[in-house]
Amino acid sequence: MPDPFMTSPELASARPDTAVIAIGAIEQHGPHLPVGTDFLWIQQLSRRVADGLGAYWVPALPFSMSECHGPTAGTVWLRPETLAEVVHDLVGSLQAQGIQRIVLLNGHGGNFVLEPVIQALNAAHPELRLIMPTWYAAGADAPPIFESAGLEVHAGESETSTQLSFNPQNVGNERPDYIPPVGREFLDYAFIEQLSPWGVWGNPSKATADKGHRSAARTLEHLLRVIPQTFATLDAVRSGNISAVAT
Repeated sequence: MPDPFMTSPELASARPDTAVIAIGAIEQHGPHLPVGTDFLWIQQLSRRVADGLGAYWVPALPFSMSECHGPTAGTVWLRPETLAEVVHDLVGSLQAQGIQRIVLLNGHGGNFVLEPVIQALNAAHPELRLIMPTWYAAGADAPPIFESAGLEVHAGESETSTQLSFNPQNVGNERPDYIPPVGREFLDYAFIEQLSPWGVWGNPSKATADKGHRSAARTLEHLLRVIPQTFATLDAVRSGNISAVAT
């Protein structure tokens, strides 16, 4: 797998035609998870995906749109327009060296600016294949792994299980369960500390390392299957041969 541990001449010889970039977040995750939860996981996942694809692994961007957490200790954020410009520059730098197939993995649910940025970049560069596959609902047709599926938003059973699976030394034992009596849209209206006394929106007490391992394996299998399919479909669509797309 081409990665940043290689020299520039080694990367030039490897000539990867695909790159994987990812976006994390640094924000409070309750009393039990590190502020780097989103970044640490998407860094792990993106590397595994790049390895499976034989793609150039670009280390994840740690920061993104975390302003909904407000001035909680350790939380840092980028403005939407800043994140948009960063993605523009990252994609442009990869295109400049001949990489036109780029997978963007979003590790933070609040990054609403990414979809319009991806749409604009694809529209502006006909040769570009920039995709952002959904992985949160991986295995939606299989029996759910998490008991709280569909109820959680932040620092709950799923995120805690994932951290227990690869980063257990940084998971605390105080895991309060709390689901606010409002909809997720309230994250646009108030800081999460005003919605949850612990900064938690879910049931972390139900988390286990086994659930995290099973979820990670299911997610990786999903992405390694969906990404090549998406590129193939996009090639057919861009070439005006949509009839060739398998249904």
